[in-house]
Amino acid sequence: MAINEIHCHHKIPLKAPFYGTDRYENLVIVHVDVHRLIHATNPQVISKYLAKLNLSKRQLQKLNKLRILVGNPAIEH
Repeated sequence: MAINEIHCHHKIPLKAPFYGTDRYENLVIVHVDVHRLIHATNPQVISKYLAKLNLSKRQLQKLNKLRILVGNPAIEH
């Protein structure tokens, strides 16, 4: 993974109504495409990144935990 493919994701978002922090325990390093998928709400975008990433069941479970923390529904696959 190249440096430009890495994003730092806030598990609990900074903005209202969540008010997360920049503390270490609220941060996770993810691939840029995973970060897009965490925040995606458009079904076509979700399908695009699921096809591109080809996540295992375990990886999808981890992704869904992060999606739920930002207020997005889990992805059924």
